[in-house]
Amino acid sequence: MSRLWIMVLVLLWIPVMAIAQLPGNAQCPVNCSCFFSQWFVRCSNASLSSLPPGIPNATVELDLQHNQFSTLSAGFFPELAEISIIYLGSSGIHQVEPGAFQGVKNLYHLHLDNNLLEQVPEGVFENLTNLIFLHLQHNQIAHLLPGGFSSLKQLSVLDLSNNLLLELSDQALHGLPRLRRLYLSANRITNVSSKALPGSLRALSLDENQLTSVPAAIRISPMLSTLQLSGNPIRKLTSLSFGRRLRSLRQLFLDGLALEQITNLAFTRLRWLELLSLRNNSLESLPPLSSLKSLSTLYLTGNKWRCDCNLIWLRTWQKKVLRKERSPVECSSPEVLQGQLLVDIELQKLTCPPFGMDSTTLSPSENTNTPMAIAPPRDIPLPGAATTATTTTSTTLITTKRLPSSTTHSATSLHHGLERWDPCLADHISSVHIRTKGNTSLVVSWAFSGDQDQFEVRYTAGRDEQVLWVVGGLAEVTLHDLHAGTEYRVCVIPQNENLLECQAPAARQCKVERTAGLPSDTQPLHSPLGHSHSAVGFGIAVALLALAALALAVTYRLRTQPIQFQRYYDEDGSPLHRRSRNQAKMTMGPVDESMEDEDRHSYGTAASQCPEEKVDCTVSAPPRLTLTSTPKYVTL
Repeated sequence: MSRLWIMVLVLLWIPVMAIAQLPGNAQCPVNCSCFFSQWFVRCSNASLSSLPPGIPNATVELDLQHNQFSTLSAGFFPELAEISIIYLGSSGIHQVEPGAFQGVKNLYHLHLDNNLLEQVPEGVFENLTNLIFLHLQHNQIAHLLPGGFSSLKQLSVLDLSNNLLLELSDQALHGLPRLRRLYLSANRITNVSSKALPGSLRALSLDENQLTSVPAAIRISPMLSTLQLSGNPIRKLTSLSFGRRLRSLRQLFLDGLALEQITNLAFTRLRWLELLSLRNNSLESLPPLSSLKSLSTLYLTGNKWRCDCNLIWLRTWQKKVLRKERSPVECSSPEVLQGQLLVDIELQKLTCPPFGMDSTTLSPSENTNTPMAIAPPRDIPLPGAATTATTTTSTTLITTKRLPSSTTHSATSLHHGLERWDPCLADHISSVHIRTKGNTSLVVSWAFSGDQDQFEVRYTAGRDEQVLWVVGGLAEVTLHDLHAGTEYRVCVIPQNENLLECQAPAARQCKVERTAGLPSDTQPLHSPLGHSHSAVGFGIAVALLALAALALAVTYRLRTQPIQFQRYYDEDGSPLHRRSRNQAKMTMGPVDESMEDEDRHSYGTAASQCPEEKVDCTVSAPPRLTLTSTPKYVTL
């Protein structure tokens, strides 16, 4: 609805402007045009060398562009209390004297662009305390005098682009507490003083100058939101390029710097950065930008990208963004990938050579689908392969090899110069953590500081020591196919080609952890042994069944043994009257005692229950049975 009203107002504006124009009105200056009752006075392209008389007092906007004013002398403007905008661009002005703007104290906008000014004398803008916009671009100003803008307490925008400035001193912009936007593009600035920039600055343009590094003054600008540094001869960006106080930076333009290298920590403090432009540089690689959580726009065209494992994170990031928002990354090397877009290359072809080896010797072939790696010596058994943990921001090439029992190096002059340094770089590793993953895997993670993007992970079990190369700034790997139930000592060593090889890692960069499960030589019978042991499992099951059957047979035999004893006793044939008193007492044998707990019965004979002197014991016998010597069960 608001757009409709705007269109209606525009359509009404055209006839009103035509009616309000008073070209022949006597109150309008000669060779000028007045609009809306002399609020807008246009005297451009009138070949004026001085201000025409008769400027209405109600004038709000005065256009004096494209004239021939050589000097703006003191009192150039009469008392114009209502005027707020003056255009003096392209009028051949080479000097402005103090007091020239004495009569226009309420001025908000002043355009002095495209003139021949060489300096801004002190006191020129002394009474313009309400000025907000000052345009001085496209002049010949080579030096800013101290205090030249000190009276502009309300100034918000200052444009000094396309001049001849060589430096920006401490006092050049003194007295501008409300300055928000400063344009210094296309000058010859080689130095910016550490105190030259106001703390209120929101946008700064320093593109097309002669800066060889990011000025220190920028690093201490906490309110800076947009920074333009394109077109400066800055070849390298490090962790010191952008300070800790740039917490508000949202847009950073670094196009055409001839950049050759960006270290890992160059952008880590710019956590709120949304747009980063690196077009038309000499970059071959780019460290992971995982710390830039708010980054949504990344321009990368016009570089010499080397498509290897260091750019896998970039390929992953580009896969996530929309195609129309994706900045093309065209590979310049290796030769087999030249001319291809990074986002279209198969992940397996983005490989890296091991540390210290020439990348040209390990370039992946065009038909290869597997990463290049160093094959371990065949005479040394390895516990297993090692692979990296899958991440969305970074990945790496992993190679394994066996460390020699003793390593010797021919000491060069460079190594002699660095002997005082720790070759293990233990101070760069702050912590190492290991957790188990299954029975045969360990996940190793670490925290580090510095610009290292390659690490050596050594893992040792007994006498077997293996090495894992991690390239690309990844800080976590997974060691697979290790021995179950085995203790491993894992050490993480940052790599630096200028130092000797690390022989004894410090305790802070190592940690000992045991894999889960039991060792392979003590596996229980019931543990899952795989398809190759199915026959053994079947045999064990058959043996268990056989043992169960044997136990049942023995139990049955024990239960039936008393009946067999009775049969044996019947076959004895010894007459009852021949047994002595002692023999009668021994009828309770061991077999009877063994069955007492089970049946709660005792096994005996009729003779054992009756006194020997009593011959007739038929009272205890069942009816119709002769019990002279027949045994029976008696419940106790």
